[in-house]
Formats: sequence, C-alpha cells, structure tokens
Amino acid sequence: MSKEVKGKKYGRLYLETYKRSIVSEIESEGHAIKMVCERHSLSVNTVNKWIESYASSTYFEQKKKRRSRAEKNKIVREIISGRSTISDVQLKYSIDCRETINSWLRAYKNAEQELSDLQDSSVIPEKQLQLTEMQKELEMARLKIRAFEVMVDIASDQFKVDIRKKLGAKQ
Repeated sequence: MSKEVKGKKYGRLYLETYKRSIVSEIESEGHAIKMVCERHSLSVNTVNKWIESYASSTYFEQKKKRRSRAEKNKIVREIISGRSTISDVQLKYSIDCRETINSWLRAYKNAEQELSDLQDSSVIPEKQLQLTEMQKELEMARLKIRAFEVMVDIASDQFKVDIRKKLGAKQ
C-alpha cells in the first residue's frame, strides 16, 4: 500500500480530512465546484459525492436558491458591460454552472431584441396616428375659416357695411 501523499491520499482512497477541506473550499468560494476540481486535479463526480456527505446544510439551501429576474438581469448587465467575466460572476454570486449564466445571457439578449423590434414596429403606427390626428385638425381649421367667411358675408349683406379688411395700405 502507498503512504499518505501531501496529506491527501492513502493508497487509492482520499483521507477524510482532505475531503472535508475540499468541500469547505467549495463552500467558501461560492460553489465553484468545477474550478476547485481543476485546481486540485479531481473529478467533478467524486467531489459531488463528497459534497453530499460533508457539506453543511446552508450550502444546500443556497444551492437551491432561485434568483429573481432583476438579479439575473443585474448579473447579465455586469457581464455585458465588461465589468466582470463569467468566471468572476460565478464566484461572486455562487453560481455552479457556466451554462446557467449563458442561458441568462441568451434570454436577456432575446428579450432586448424583441423589445427593440416592438419599439420599431410601434413607431410606425404612432406616426400614422399622429398624421391622421393632424389631418383631422387641419380639416377642422378649414371648416372654421369657411364658417367665419360665411358669417362675414352675411353680416356685410344685412348691415350694408364692408367688414372685410381692405388689402393695401392707405396713403
């Protein structure tokens, strides 16, 4: 049988103290299992089994945590703006799977695209609506002008006074 190597192995088996240290490292780094596994050259499946055995109850509560739409959008905007990378966000917000963040990015971009398409398509009906309103206002103004002209004509016929403004200046 081989002896303990760097405090982690005894033969083919890992020591319990080593397993607990790996699990506590994962808990402290915010559930970045894959990163810890790569750092220590361990299998993700092996470490997941260790987590089931040695992780604290708070770890499991946080793992099942659902994020609100606002929190997801905040994380995505942080990545899109360039302030953080996906790996940084995984550590900062305790997100296990990179694909989770990628799916949030896709959903955010799709929603943004739909919103811009919707705004573009709603601009045309708005302009059309404004145009028809302005045409109605113009027609009403023309009717008012015609009504005033008729009133002036009737008044000048009844009172025998020329009410219309004379064009040209007096000299």
